[in-house]
Amino acid sequence: MVSSINIKYILITALAVVLSFFFHELAHLVTGELLGYSMKMTLNSAFLSEGIYESEWHNQLVSAGGPIFTIISAFFFFYIIRKTKNIYWYPFLFFAFVFRLMAMIVSIMNPNDEARISYWLGLGYWILPLMVCFTLLFLIIKTSKEQGYNLKFNLINYLLGSVFVTAIVFLDQYLFK
Repeated sequence: MVSSINIKYILITALAVVLSFFFHELAHLVTGELLGYSMKMTLNSAFLSEGIYESEWHNQLVSAGGPIFTIISAFFFFYIIRKTKNIYWYPFLFFAFVFRLMAMIVSIMNPNDEARISYWLGLGYWILPLMVCFTLLFLIIKTSKEQGYNLKFNLINYLLGSVFVTAIVFLDQYLFK
């Protein structure tokens, strides 16, 4: 499989990043709503409209909603790529890894979803984030080997994902709040 980057691929990558953020945060929101809370969301956060969670358990369930969706979607796209061998599905799988890797890195200063849950479970801040990232990295490596995607192609995907993440975080912070 030839792994080339063209304008269509770049646009699909941008779409994958936006949709990944949207559905990840929507999963947090839906989890909170199912637990009976009034929630709000932006493209980069979901939060209580007012008040606090009735229990820490509820807080952790809401925190888990986004990563669970992201992990399930990664396995879904892994399966789709294996069946279709279509390169244009790859950004959806690849960005799931980038998304959770960046969340893990941010957790150094501000514990993110998996880090908060991991700490709450008594595992320290790093066990769950590392497990999630290594699982998603395994899917990336397996897909890359099966489809013939080389390191250069994956590095370009990482660069594209990073640019689009930066744009979303900036827009969310300054325009959508």
